Amino acid sequence: MSKNDFYADLDKINEKGVLVTGHGKGLVSKNPNINGEYIANDMVRLIAKNGELFGYQGYVEKEDNELTKIEYLLYFFEQSEPNQPPEPAIITAETYLSLSKHNIDMGEQTSMMLSPLFGKPSRNSKSAYSEYEEILKQVNNAYFISVPFTKDENQRATFVNNLIK
Repeated sequence: MSKNDFYADLDKINEKGVLVTGHGKGLVSKNPNINGEYIANDMVRLIAKNGELFGYQGYVEKEDNELTKIEYLLYFFEQSEPNQPPEPAIITAETYLSLSKHNIDMGEQTSMMLSPLFGKPSRNSKSAYSEYEEILKQVNNAYFISVPFTKDENQRATFVNNLIK
């Protein structure tokens, strides 16, 4: 099980597990046009088993966390980011890692700031990004997809619904 909480959302869309990083990642919880279910907001823990990725809510550590098999990893671009595809595109795990690095770094900083408030000292022996990278490099049964910024949130919702089958 992950030692770190990763700053991402975990959703089920069209009955498939989806990890979302980037900007506007709360789309599933906010947009009724997506055929989805919101599982975890902002704090997700990950585990790779036999080339497959699983996630669970990361707020409260429990022995019996329900694992969700993740079949899609989406990165949502912000309007100002360069090199966006004109429509969603399959990317490599390395590209996905590069794009989502700021999410993981920001989540680690937030977690360290909040640890004293919850009485939990930071117990991570390595950086969140190092663990994230180690886990995702084991995954070979998932799609990594970049999703361009759209001014109309419904357009992004349509992209997502059409992608995940």
